[in-house]
Amino acid sequence: MMEGVVGVVWPRDWLGRGRTLLASLGIIFLTRKFIKYRKKTQLRREWDSVGKDVVLLHQFASGKYCPNLSPFALKLESFFRLANIKYKVDTKTPFGPKGKCPWITINGEDVADSEFIVEHITQRYQVQIDARLDPHKAATLQAVRVLVDEHLFWCVLTWRYWVDGCVTFLKSQSFSPFLRFVFPLFMKSGIRRRSREQGIGRHTPEEIYHICKKNCSTLAGVLGEDKFFGGEEPCTVDCAVFGQLAQLMWNAPGSRYEALVTKVHPSLARYCLSMKEKLYPDWNKLLKPLSVMPTTL
Repeated sequence: MMEGVVGVVWPRDWLGRGRTLLASLGIIFLTRKFIKYRKKTQLRREWDSVGKDVVLLHQFASGKYCPNLSPFALKLESFFRLANIKYKVDTKTPFGPKGKCPWITINGEDVADSEFIVEHITQRYQVQIDARLDPHKAATLQAVRVLVDEHLFWCVLTWRYWVDGCVTFLKSQSFSPFLRFVFPLFMKSGIRRRSREQGIGRHTPEEIYHICKKNCSTLAGVLGEDKFFGGEEPCTVDCAVFGQLAQLMWNAPGSRYEALVTKVHPSLARYCLSMKEKLYPDWNKLLKPLSVMPTTL
């Protein structure tokens, strides 16, 4: 009897065996699809449970000294706080429909890319925090936003993951031993390829640092004696600038990149602390593990 069962499941002829293999692969494929569907359905129920008109911010977990390793996640969280938008954080699914982090879910709708999200929320909730800016100031700040999101970001990203090989960056994170081992393995080669495609990775480490230094000098020049880039009060662009500068201020401990903010251009360090004080009274509670950094220069 047993031989008969085996003969049906695994026939002697190759054609029969091929059918068995195809059927097995089909079952595996359908099972995986079903599991993925159930997981997605369960996650969607969890996301919807946050409440109507509440933004669910999908992002990475916190680090030791900074609430996020992603400048764009910190940009969004800062914007939500500045605009008094109700939001909750999800760290289970940091990568969204475009394969990027962060992204949001609101009332069952998914929105990706930090700048599109800012525009979406601004229109949905009629956010007016930039209404006081005159056209010239608004245009200047938009140029500043492009500088930090599209230029400074690539300098820091390339140095952090490729040039420095994650060595300095890992000091600021609370990764597990396994992740601390594998993280540099795939990030170093991946960012090397991406940065070379973008262009910044074709420069030498000294040239990349020089570009980053010029970016910081430009930001310090635009900031001048003001407390925020928006003046006496922060504006939307301040959230983007803070997201990027915070990576130098808190996620590059002991490096010359950190020194660009803390020593070369101390006005940028004061700016970071002002943004932190303004928007994050719970900063230390957000860190993992709880770590206390200096609050004054």
